[in-house]
Amino acid sequence: MKKGLVLIMFILSALVIVACSNETITNTNQTEMERLQAEITQLKNKNEELEASLVKEKQINDTNKKIYELRNTLDLQAREIFRAVMKGDTEKVKQYISEKATVEGENFIYKVENETITTPFPMKGSTFRQRSFDISKDGRFITHYEVWINDETYAGTLELSFTEENNEWKLSSMQGDR
Repeated sequence: MKKGLVLIMFILSALVIVACSNETITNTNQTEMERLQAEITQLKNKNEELEASLVKEKQINDTNKKIYELRNTLDLQAREIFRAVMKGDTEKVKQYISEKATVEGENFIYKVENETITTPFPMKGSTFRQRSFDISKDGRFITHYEVWINDETYAGTLELSFTEENNEWKLSSMQGDR
């Protein structure tokens, strides 16, 4: 009987040890699962941030692409205006300018608020080099051209502003720095 009692005591001790060991493993597994869940949540949040950033960058890229395409179109239009003015073809120039502006001889005339502004068009023999362009907050396309006389003499810059009228971009103002 002593042997049976010792055997029962041994079995009970072994069960207690195993039970305690299983509880420790269960606690360790639970802690590891909680850590992994927190890491998954953190990675999901980071992924959402990156996706939002990607969407924003795509929108910026699309906007810049549209501005650059518009730049190409309006650069060609500005050059047509310059050529027509140098040929004295004011009727052709008028198809490219705003309803709020006019051409008289070699002058471009437009109004800003209640002020009438007259800007002479560049002279014959001028060469134009576009140096900058952008869309302003009010939706105007603004571009700057260097003006060179006979490709040798720097004559200053012209700022051209285009506005959209009836789904067409029209020259609405022009001012020089010299």
